[in-house]
Amino acid sequence: MKLSGETKVGLLALISGIILYVGFNYLKGIDFFDPTTTYYVIYDRVDGLTVSNQVQINGMSVGRVASVNILQERGNQLLVALDIQDEIKLGKGTVAKLSDNGLLGGKKVDLIVSFNKDLLKEGDTLLAQREGGMTEILTEKASPVLQGLDSAIANINRLVKEYQGMSTEIRRLVGNAADASGQASGILAENRRKMSAITDNLSELSKQLLQTEKAVRPLIGKLNTFADSLNTMQLAAAVNNANRSLTSLQQSLQAIENGKGTLGKLIATDSLHQNLNRTLVHLDSLFIDLKARPKRYVHFSVFGKKDPASKR
Repeated sequence: MKLSGETKVGLLALISGIILYVGFNYLKGIDFFDPTTTYYVIYDRVDGLTVSNQVQINGMSVGRVASVNILQERGNQLLVALDIQDEIKLGKGTVAKLSDNGLLGGKKVDLIVSFNKDLLKEGDTLLAQREGGMTEILTEKASPVLQGLDSAIANINRLVKEYQGMSTEIRRLVGNAADASGQASGILAENRRKMSAITDNLSELSKQLLQTEKAVRPLIGKLNTFADSLNTMQLAAAVNNANRSLTSLQQSLQAIENGKGTLGKLIATDSLHQNLNRTLVHLDSLFIDLKARPKRYVHFSVFGKKDPASKR
């Protein structure tokens, strides 16, 4: 049987179309040779979830999104069909969590598998859960920053208004400062010559002081020598006086030891000691007699009558 060229071209186009369709769906995650089980999940919003988005367990792809349909009779909720590989068994209570798939904004469904003995069957509904997207997180983080920016802008506007009100005073102050600077420059220019003359006078005075110092230095040396000589002379005179005093003292002590003079006689002889002893004996006898006969020495009478014994 011979085929015409048109038939061959038609068969080739048909086969190419089938291969293209199968390959395109395979790239989208649809495997016609791998049996799957369909489960459903209902979301309030899907945030860009589309057909062929991946369904993952712990980061591993186990299926794809088969379809997304709107349920107007249930308040426009969204019914999502998930094709899961047959070997994946899901227990009752399994959660289908809608989350971001990377930073580019794609979506995926993460299955949080429940290890319940009661397994879900094809067509059963999974529990829905939705993770906050990147946009929501950025919005939450950016809200305080935006509020701070609003406050900063308000403060800047207030400062600008205050500056506008103070601009006249600032310009006046700047003008006064410029005038003062010009006057200071004029005063410095006028006094520059005087300052130069004062500097020259100070330099001349310093030179004269140096010359005076050179002339006074020998005189100071001579004064130091004279002071040393004077100190030496005073010390010698003091030593000589001390020697003379010691010589006189030694002579006096020698005379006392030899019994010369009043002090020497008192020390060399015992006549003073003997006289003192006799005097003490007489005083003792006198006190004894006074104690025995006091009327002999003391006369006392109220009427002035004398004691007869005193006549005797």
